[in-house]
Amino acid sequence: MRLIDADAEIKKIEEEIKRSYKAIDRWRSGGMPGSSPYDIDEKVRRIKRSIEDCRIEIKMLKSYTTAYNPEAIVKKLEDKIEYAGRFMVEKPADKLDEIANNTAEDYIQAYTEAIELVKGGGNIEQPGI
Repeated sequence: MRLIDADAEIKKIEEEIKRSYKAIDRWRSGGMPGSSPYDIDEKVRRIKRSIEDCRIEIKMLKSYTTAYNPEAIVKKLEDKIEYAGRFMVEKPADKLDEIANNTAEDYIQAYTEAIELVKGGGNIEQPGI
């Protein structure tokens, strides 16, 4: 499965719609040298069909369900941090207590980094990761 950023795709499509409207204005204001009124009307009709296709695509993208709920994932990771924290020993009595503390700290660090990754939209190219 490949995830996409639907909001980014919608923004690109909306930019294409804006460019298309500008193209319509250019064609209506003079067309291209040697263009007949029929050519201009045909080109404008094609651009309008393209705009309508873009709008349909935006509606489709908006109707897709989200692949995951970031808030729910963050909550589960926070629960795991809390659970790992329960294994921490306030006053380590021996080497096993120190190992338990180090292991819990490692888990907490990993979950904290995972939370930052989720909050960053899953962008693994963030600084520090």
